[in-house]
Amino acid sequence: MNNPACAETAALVAGLLVGFLDIRAIWSMDHEPEGTDAPRLRPTLLVFADTATLRRLHSTPHMPGVEVLVVTDGDAVESAWQRAQMHASLARWAWRQTSANEAFYDEARWAEDGKTVVRLRRKAQLVWQRPAGEKSCAQS
Repeated sequence: MNNPACAETAALVAGLLVGFLDIRAIWSMDHEPEGTDAPRLRPTLLVFADTATLRRLHSTPHMPGVEVLVVTDGDAVESAWQRAQMHASLARWAWRQTSANEAFYDEARWAEDGKTVVRLRRKAQLVWQRPAGEKSCAQS
């Protein structure tokens, strides 16, 4: 973890887990499927949580350098800090969890010609998950 971006991401994950107790899982996004990952300038985390956690995240200061996306209902994806700018769904991303620690999804990007959209297959890796059987604060 000599990479400063990795250290920042680890600190953010720790902060999220301490400050938002109803998070169910956190995934690291934007990995190359072939495993040839270059360090990301702006890491993206996908957080599975409840609507109350998303509302609380909306009211906290934006953490620069990291994008945090939140899934609240098993499908709808919203930015933790940029409410109006990011609404997506795991279904539209073709999200497929292939193992306990790995998932794949499609990402749409502009092609080099600037006129066409291409879909890239990307990989997500599980960073943290609440142990099975452990209740969240909302369930207590």
